[in-house]
Amino acid sequence: MIRILAAAVLAAAVALPAAAPASATADAVRRPACGEFRLSGDHVCLMAVRGRVRVNLHVQKQHGHDAAFAAGYMGAGGHLWLERRHGGRTQTLGRKTARGDGMVSMGQDAAVYDGPGYKARACADAKGGRLRACTSWH
Repeated sequence: MIRILAAAVLAAAVALPAAAPASATADAVRRPACGEFRLSGDHVCLMAVRGRVRVNLHVQKQHGHDAAFAAGYMGAGGHLWLERRHGGRTQTLGRKTARGDGMVSMGQDAAVYDGPGYKARACADAKGGRLRACTSWH
């Protein structure tokens, strides 16, 4: 009886999938609307949350173009950045490190992404690259 129970426990343990590292599951994050974090000029606002890391993508019209910027909380030592995708190529548009209270915002200067096929998203991670969160592409 003990052998059968031990074999069943071992079989169950072997059948469990291994946990993926945090960076590998970065996009497995809930993406609610920004709610209270939406700004008055936003025509799109996306949010990603993973653990204590929260990042928002704000999209506003400026001079007839969509301009994106990011804001978030990731704790001191974490990072915030914007990504832009076009033609199968992804660029990182700046990267800021959180200091003090762990809140960071990143301006829209380099983040104009208007045009056919252009997409943008905001990403953040906790200190050491743990708990990465990225919004959906817009």
